[in-house]
Parts: sequence; structure tokens; C-alpha cells
Amino acid sequence: MLSRLKLAPKFTLILLLVFVIGSSVGGLVLSKTLQYQVERQVTAEGVMLMESMRAVRRYTDQQVRPILEAHERADVFWPETIPAYSSRRVFELLSETARSEGEFDYSYKEAVLNPTNPNDLVDDFEAVLVEDFLADAAVEELAGYRELPEQGLVFYSALPIIIKNVSCLECHSTPEAAPPAMLAQYGRENGFNWPLNTVIGAQVVYIPAEEVFLSARRSFSSVMGLLFVVFAIALVCLNTLLKPLVVQPVQSLAKISEKLAANDLQTAQDLDTAETRKLANVVNRRDELGQLGQVFQKMVNEVIARQQRLQQQIRELKIEINQTRKAKDVKEIVETDYFKNLQNKAKDIRTRNADREEPS
Repeated sequence: MLSRLKLAPKFTLILLLVFVIGSSVGGLVLSKTLQYQVERQVTAEGVMLMESMRAVRRYTDQQVRPILEAHERADVFWPETIPAYSSRRVFELLSETARSEGEFDYSYKEAVLNPTNPNDLVDDFEAVLVEDFLADAAVEELAGYRELPEQGLVFYSALPIIIKNVSCLECHSTPEAAPPAMLAQYGRENGFNWPLNTVIGAQVVYIPAEEVFLSARRSFSSVMGLLFVVFAIALVCLNTLLKPLVVQPVQSLAKISEKLAANDLQTAQDLDTAETRKLANVVNRRDELGQLGQVFQKMVNEVIARQQRLQQQIRELKIEINQTRKAKDVKEIVETDYFKNLQNKAKDIRTRNADREEPS
């Protein structure tokens, strides 16, 4: 089918094929790249959020807790003195603001191997994250995808929780050192014997994977849409420029070739046509078509010169043939009996005339 098309549609079809193949491969790479970029962006935002929660924990431990403990009664437990509680409440307020503004719907958890609050207990997946942090101290951040029972597929970002302040161990060293009100609320079995400077859990931020994919798809659609517009403009411009620069010169060469094949170019006057004038414009070009036009013009001139030589030879041959034919005709006439009788009669007449003219 491609061989039956004309030059301009053929170029257009080839460009479309190249664009389809290129955009398919490029689109796949772009999709993966945008997906990775969005994941890195979400991870960076999650890390920033978790660092903010760490700052809230430190502020609660260093600034809020001493003030509240001064007014705390032994029979009343104030969760506001617990850094983990403060960070969780601050995140809930931030999350409410983000939802109202249509931003990413994050969820936050401080997953601990041995927590005081059972809600902070690691699940099987989070336990593996904590083990990874414990196994390699160089790992500072983990991210990826997982399934949650209520949220489905989510993207997570995790940082290790390491107890670095001795003040945190006042409530988590032994049950005897913990506030009685805390023991009354959470019991004596969990949340104790935490080691110092060791990973005890992980801060984990979850975001629905669909929101990550949606953000990547939006970026992909924008880039691919722009690419399609640029290609359409380029295709129109190329077709517009292709016709006068390539198609029309080639068509002129093709028409002159047809005239050569039909033996319609025999004299220099035959070259004074629109196609041959276009050929002169092609010859003046310095690109490959100009070189082709020069070769073609040289060929046309040689063909015409050869035609003129052939016509001259034919004319000379016709003269020679006519002369030979005349000589043959004369010979045939001379050799006839009638001509011989005429010759004899003419001889007799000349003889009698000669005798009469002699003096007596």
C-alpha cells in the first residue's frame, strides 16, 4: 500500500508511524518517570510531615510537659503530656485542613513494637519495616506500596523512631517509674523497657495510591497533550514546506521523464515549458535535489543533442537514399529497349544532320 501512495501522503504516513512508535515508547518512559517523580514528591512531603511531628514531639517533651506536670495530680492522667499524643493530634488537625482544601488525604501512625497505647501497635507489614531499620542503621527512609483493609492500595513513607532523650524513659523504663494514672489507664504490661538510642518503631504516613496515580496521570496527560499539539503543528508546517521544496520539484522531474520517454523533447524549443523552467529552479539549489536536477538537466541536454544528431543523420541518409534511388532508376531506364531505340534514333538523326552540313 505504501508503494502506491504519492510522495506527500507517504511522508505523512511515515511521520505518523514514527510518531506513534516514538510516542508509545516515550509515553511509557514518561509514565514511569512521572510516576517516580510523584512518588518522590509524596515521599518528600511525607518526610517533611514526619519531621514536623518529631518537632512537635520535642516541643511537647521539652516545653509543654514540664508545665503540665507541675499541675498534674497523681490520680489524673493528662495525655497532652505524651509527645506521641501531641503529634497525633497535630496531624489530625493538619489532615482536616488538607481534606477541606482538596489536597492529599494523608494518614499517620507511629507504629511501635511495644507501645503503651494498643492503637500504636505495629501490624505485620509495619513490623517488617521496623526490622529493616534495625537491620541496617544506614537506612533512613523507606517508601513503597501496600494494601490496607479499609483503604486498599496505599503509598507509604516511613522513618525510624529512635528514643534519644532520657526523659522519654521516665514513662517507659519500668512500671514502677511510670505515673500511676498512666498505669491505671493503660496497665503495666505494655510500653516498658524501651532501649535508648535503638529503633523501637516507625513513623509511617499513608496516602491512597489512587491519588498518587491520579497526579501522575494528570502530568502525563498534560505532557502528552502538549506533545500531540506540537506534532500536529510540525506536521502541518512540514507538509506546507514539503510541497514546494520537495514534492513539486520531484513532480517536475517526473513529468520531464515522461516527455523523454514519449520522445516529446527533441529540440531546444521543446524545453521552453513550465516543467523545464521549474527544472532550472531546481538546478540552482545546492541540496541533493539540486544535484539531481543538474544530473537530470545534463541528461536532457544529451538526449536532445543525440536526437538532433540522429535527425541530421536521418536527413543525410534520406538524401543518400534518394540519390541512390535516382541512379538506379536512371540505370533501369537506360537499360530498357525503348531507351536504347531512342538513343539509336538520336544517333541516326545526328548523323544525317552532320551529312547535310558537309559542303558539296
